[in-house]
Amino acid sequence: MKSFTRHYKILVYVALYCFTATLITSLFVWGPNERNDFPLLRIAIVFFATVLLTKYSLYMAISPWYDVLDRYFRVYKPKRAYAPSVSVIIPAWNEEVGLLSTVKSILRSTYRNVEIVVINDGSTDNSDAIFRAFLEEYKAIPDNPNKMPIVYRYKENGGKGIALNKGIEISKGEIIISIDADCALLPSTIGNFVRHFERPSVMAAVGNVKIGNTEHLLGTLQNLEFLFSFYFKKADSLFNTIYIIGGAAGAFRREVFEKVGSYSNTNITEDIDLSVRIQEAGMKIVYAADAIVYTEGASEMTGLMKQRLRWKRGRFQTFFEHRKLFFSNKKRHNKLLTWGVLPLAVFGDIQLFFEMLFLSFLYIYSYLTHDFSSFISGIIVVSVMFAIQIFDDPRSTRPSLYLLAPIGWLLFYVTTVVEYRALLASLRGMLQGKKLKWQRWEREGLRIPATRKQNPAAISS
Repeated sequence: MKSFTRHYKILVYVALYCFTATLITSLFVWGPNERNDFPLLRIAIVFFATVLLTKYSLYMAISPWYDVLDRYFRVYKPKRAYAPSVSVIIPAWNEEVGLLSTVKSILRSTYRNVEIVVINDGSTDNSDAIFRAFLEEYKAIPDNPNKMPIVYRYKENGGKGIALNKGIEISKGEIIISIDADCALLPSTIGNFVRHFERPSVMAAVGNVKIGNTEHLLGTLQNLEFLFSFYFKKADSLFNTIYIIGGAAGAFRREVFEKVGSYSNTNITEDIDLSVRIQEAGMKIVYAADAIVYTEGASEMTGLMKQRLRWKRGRFQTFFEHRKLFFSNKKRHNKLLTWGVLPLAVFGDIQLFFEMLFLSFLYIYSYLTHDFSSFISGIIVVSVMFAIQIFDDPRSTRPSLYLLAPIGWLLFYVTTVVEYRALLASLRGMLQGKKLKWQRWEREGLRIPATRKQNPAAISS
């Protein structure tokens, strides 16, 4: 699979373009007939599609205003001297491939009031020996005002939540940033995170996560998916409806942990659980679009499926544990979140459950009636959204990304299949009472594409 995706991406793209062109051409060659079989099923499909399309259309209309307001805060709002101490917490378990690159990317930060806290959670690979050797070399560098302190602890394996809590406990920073051990930060990332905390009302921020390994097809697919989802965080930031601060790029005021508690030791998606608790406490979470963090996406389908199973199962667990937040009318709770975003998230999973049935019916129905207008309208909508999001992203400099816009709808079917399998596995696991352990896949090491505006040599080593 890995070899195929690396060497035959172009052939896959050509095949998808041919299929898309065939659908569009068929509308003009055949022309629709008047058959109207299965009217109730078609009404159900139209209903689900309309609800989600309305949501996406609203988000597309609102998201550009994020940049307008962000520019206002940058240019017109009075600036105050604000340079808080920052602690970057890196939990690591068997991350010998990427841990050093992650730390080195932080050391290149232009914001220098930073300490790095690495918690090795009982790794059984060579990460402990490798990092201790690096620390010896680092300690030999003469002390200077710009030298970042590095704190390292090796502990018995207890899980990511416990590792994060240990890092927070021994850290000293006013702002806590959590990143994974397979990530790389731009030199400006930490400073851009800090900038958003100049507003006293902001208690947490989620960074802009991008896929760094896009040389294979699966990486390209995840890159498009992340571009799509993080663009919509602009609207969520304006609405204050962000309920997921991913572990790869999250920043918090220290007082957040004093008020809502530490990371969960039992929830397999401790980051989602903490994010929902922050919202439950009525605190403000913003999206920091300029706080860019590159991460290594799954390079094989099995790894992607493991990741999505954990995400799906953890979100279900979080929603169940915090079910009282749904449709809450409490004053401190954001009604757009409790009455809109969270119920729509569950609605999306219900829609996903019937997705395969709907798609099968839609293809058969379109073939029998010669009416592919529903697919063509979907192609147009998704292509326009992709084009806008690619144009909006200052780091999407490759023209080839625009060529993916017309076939993005087909590429997303891969994600749909993965998410569908994760949904079924989550439901089966919950019904059977099976616990899900931490899932990981084989790392290759992060390689940030050289076509980015930022010199890759300044990011990874």
